[in-house]
Amino acid sequence: MPIAALLLIAGSAAAHAAWNIRLKGTGDPETAANLAVITPGLLAGVLVLGAWGAGLVQISPRAAVLGLAAGAAELAYFMALARAYASAPISVVYPIVRGINPLVAVGIGTVLLSEQLIGTQPWGVLLIILGLVALRPPWQGLRQGISGAALLFTIAAGALSAGGSAIERLGVLEAGALPFLGLTWGVTGLLYLLVAQRRGLVWKTTPNLALTGSLIIGGHLLVMAAFAIAPLSVVVPLRESAILLVSGWGLLRAREASSPMQILLRVSGAVAIVSGAVLIALG
Repeated sequence: MPIAALLLIAGSAAAHAAWNIRLKGTGDPETAANLAVITPGLLAGVLVLGAWGAGLVQISPRAAVLGLAAGAAELAYFMALARAYASAPISVVYPIVRGINPLVAVGIGTVLLSEQLIGTQPWGVLLIILGLVALRPPWQGLRQGISGAALLFTIAAGALSAGGSAIERLGVLEAGALPFLGLTWGVTGLLYLLVAQRRGLVWKTTPNLALTGSLIIGGHLLVMAAFAIAPLSVVVPLRESAILLVSGWGLLRAREASSPMQILLRVSGAVAIVSGAVLIALG
């Protein structure tokens, strides 16, 4: 696997973990998610449309349709994730979302997109998925009293994340990472603006919201660049290494690991994920 892809995925994972932590740290994650992406999303859309109008980039009808689909999928994903965060802790929601995402993405990549895992890559994907489960077993959310609605939104967010990634992989191959990023987030920003107006929210931004939105879109740019040189079924499981950062934050800052067994599971999960990443990289 190209070293460039590994570096892009690592950067995307770090940005992904950072904005999830920032989003959960707000008093109203749903509103924060709504307002954070409007300004940078619309800016990205205007830039790519301007470049297209000037003849600097080419956007085919197929790329435009994929951009609309990806933008709608992003909106649905963020709305589901924000609703889940509004009623359940990040330590419950995030691992379930990140655990579902690679399973669905690998299935889409291998079955629908005809991607092939070569050499040691299948074992690497398996280790990453097992590591995610060890870090935070998804079923523990049920023991912690997560509501049925929160669990439903959490599962939906995981499936939407994988579906959106599959569309992005196709869109990047069609139009390139930067043009397709602008298409996708221009649509997402516009849709979120409509949602904000319907909810009676004032379209405004703050330094904190701007930083969160920049992390969201910047992380997606990195992963889209990775999609240009590596398959969905490899990129998405590797990106889920972001769970290491979130798990570490929960362990050190929120003191969520309260027993030696929980600490052992987290360490074992971390080792499994790192080992899986190495196997995927070696191919």
